[in-house]
Amino acid sequence: MTQHIPSILDNAETLVPGALAATLGDEAITFGDAGKLTRRYAQVLSDLGLCQGDRLVLQADFTLDQIALYFAVQKLGAVFAPINPAFGPEEATRDVAYLRPRIVVQDLGHAASCPIRTDATCVTLGFDGANPLGPRVASADDTFDPGVTIAPDDPHGIFLTSGSTGQPKGVMLSHRASWMRSHLGASRSVGAGGRGELLTFPMFHWSGWNYLMENWAHRRPIHFLTGTTGDDMARAIARHDPAYFYAIPAVWERLLASTVPFDGSRLRSVASGTSKFDPVLMERIAERFPRANRGVYYGATEFGGACCLIEEEIARHPGGVGMPYAGVDVRIVDGELQLRGPTVMSGYFELPEKTAEVMDDGWYRTGDLADIGADGFLTITGRAREVIRSGGETVAPAEVELALQGFPGLRGVAIIGLSDPTWGEIVCAVAELEPGAPCPEVEMLRAWLAGRVAPYKHPRRVFALANLPRTPATGQIMRTRIKQLIEADMR
Repeated sequence: MTQHIPSILDNAETLVPGALAATLGDEAITFGDAGKLTRRYAQVLSDLGLCQGDRLVLQADFTLDQIALYFAVQKLGAVFAPINPAFGPEEATRDVAYLRPRIVVQDLGHAASCPIRTDATCVTLGFDGANPLGPRVASADDTFDPGVTIAPDDPHGIFLTSGSTGQPKGVMLSHRASWMRSHLGASRSVGAGGRGELLTFPMFHWSGWNYLMENWAHRRPIHFLTGTTGDDMARAIARHDPAYFYAIPAVWERLLASTVPFDGSRLRSVASGTSKFDPVLMERIAERFPRANRGVYYGATEFGGACCLIEEEIARHPGGVGMPYAGVDVRIVDGELQLRGPTVMSGYFELPEKTAEVMDDGWYRTGDLADIGADGFLTITGRAREVIRSGGETVAPAEVELALQGFPGLRGVAIIGLSDPTWGEIVCAVAELEPGAPCPEVEMLRAWLAGRVAPYKHPRRVFALANLPRTPATGQIMRTRIKQLIEADMR
């Protein structure tokens, strides 16, 4: 059994070359199209000097060509590392400096608006820009074979997540780990082939590429969105007739609020998931999609899918995350949920100390506090660390606090996460004000942060304290204590 990423496309292309593989608006590709374009990209990247073990960074708004770019990197035995298109030059340059890639790829818009300071080879997608890939790809050989031998434990991707300081941590995934996530994840009640999935995740996330690979491993199409509003999703469901739809709660709320008509009875599987999930939302989903199997899933970039609740279990275990998947070992140490299994990450890229903080002899420390019932079902009760998880994004409080330095009237500020049924947590600013200064409106803080940090890191609520609690010895802000004070005041 070949446990590496290129085999996912190779098998689909061999078995069903003419079958629909992906759509984006009016565009569509078959598995045969994707295979040929992948080989062309592989030749071009090889000519540019990308070798086995090298890293390629991508920052771009999504296009279907990027799937071929991704699989081309895999065929060369190189490592794919996407970064957030919302990042500005400082954030993008920071990430590229950390990853030290051989090649940086941007679309034309990002190359112009987000120049990255790097010694790497910089190219642009398409046919425009200083060093465009388009002309080379168009004339490349669609039978190109790099002849690279890939071991299952070789790295294939690095997906960035923030640490508590805001500095990136690159989650390294092996070919074997991602292959197994794609093949052995939740069955999701949809077999091989069929109408596929409408994808709601961005493609700088591990989740986006994971669901692409999962669907392609089962020779199913993946349908990408051209917009993220509820109406965009409703129109895409009506147009592409997918069998499966997964979204975080905040995205589900957008879809359920849309008045654009579509036939909800056509979907066969609907799901969502965060560390805390509102069971009332699943009841509303069930009303709109009456023939679909329902699921609530829990996982992490570092581990992949780990637990799930299905159907009537959702009502029996409100707020829970379910029972571990087959092959996933679970233990709770000092209240913290720890996971072990074949899908775990290889570690954080060139951060052995950070890796040691979360890995213990093969066990991944999730940072989530959990209870396990007598029936084996898990419930997440809180976070062991201060990093905020909001709508699937990771937000480092210290990074946002630094970006708010200099805001008029602030003597100090703490960024905390407060529980929210839609987002999991929302980012909140707690202000310590200069004498006589008014508490700023949230829109004022968000305007100040525009261009400094990505929008998902912006506060959604603002509170004020006369004095922020600090440690006596170093004067560091005590975020946990601040969060306790705010939550007590909200009761």
